[in-house]
Formats: sequence, structure tokens, C-alpha cells
Amino acid sequence: MRRRQALALVTGSLSLVAGCSSESATDSTPTTSKTDTEMTPEPQIRELPTTTPPDPIDCDDDPRPVSRAAGDSYPERANGFELTASKDVVTIGERITFTLTNVGDNPRGVGEKYKYNILRQHDGWEPVYFTTSQAGWTDLGVRVYPGGGFRWTFTATSEGMERRNGHNPDYHVCSPLEPGEYRFAFFGLGGSTISTTFIVEDA
Repeated sequence: MRRRQALALVTGSLSLVAGCSSESATDSTPTTSKTDTEMTPEPQIRELPTTTPPDPIDCDDDPRPVSRAAGDSYPERANGFELTASKDVVTIGERITFTLTNVGDNPRGVGEKYKYNILRQHDGWEPVYFTTSQAGWTDLGVRVYPGGGFRWTFTATSEGMERRNGHNPDYHVCSPLEPGEYRFAFFGLGGSTISTTFIVEDA
């Protein structure tokens, strides 16, 4: 993949039309179980849809790299949330899952599940994702109860990592996935970003 200078995407908000939010009212409200007179929230894990973008992009037209979370390092825990990977090493063609969990004792607000990025370490953290969108990410807030959170599952190939992200920028991959060190990051914690690293190996 030819090197491109990472350009930050516009981070402004989009206005959401009622009924068009990617997080429905039922999705953001936990189910409850009644024990005697006490209502106990049951944690929910919200899945990232696995829909791929409907149309390929021409990577020779210099699409924008998704450069969010391209800093030197980020913790795996912040603001009461923890980010983990299902495995430390993934072979090209295998599946890998990343999970964001509220590890605190109280409900916490968090940005929506589309505020994620994957980057590769190559003389600094380089974006895997590119987009033709000029917009930023929606500012929908989600209430997450203890034990609840988000889950993202990908196949470790360039096609397997591409995603259509609703009202947010679609993510395209412009080159074959190469062996090396990668980072999955979530930047929906207000002013904080958390990440977890993993290794991609040849099959």
C-alpha cells in the first residue's frame, strides 16, 4: 500500500432525523428482570452490523484516510470501560472480535459503536480504513449498564474489514491485509480513546 499522509476527517456532528438513528430506543434500553420488588437491568452487548459498503471506491482517487486514534498509544481502560480482543494473534482469513465492556458499577454514557478505527504499525500508526465521505460521525449517546457494551467482529482480510456504518463514514480498505502489528481503537469516550493491539500473521 502506498504511503499516504493521514488527513483527519471532519469531526462535526450530523443532525439525526427521528427514526433514522442506528441505535433504536429498544436497543438503548436494557431489558429488566424482576426479583421480588427490585428491577435489575440486564447488560446488553450491541453488535456492529457486518454489512459491507454497497459500492467499491477507486483508491487511486486519493480517498481520505480515517486517521482518528492514530496517536502513539492509548490505554485498554478509560472512563470505566475496557477494550479487549478475542485473540492476540490472528491468521489472515480468520475471524477476530473486539469487545468494549462497562467494567464499572454504574451505568455510563458512551458514543455509538461506529466510532472505531483499525490502524497498522509501520513507522507510526497508519490507517487501514479510507472513506470518500466528507461528513463526521453522529453524536448519538448510548447508555451502557455494567457488563454491557459493544462488540465488533471482522474477518482478517481487506474485504472482511470493510464496513458500511449507517449515517457515519463508510470504511473501505485499499490494499491487501499484510502481516504485522495492528490496533483496534474506540474513540467514543468523550475526550478519551482506548485501544487494543493484535498481530496479523500469514496463513
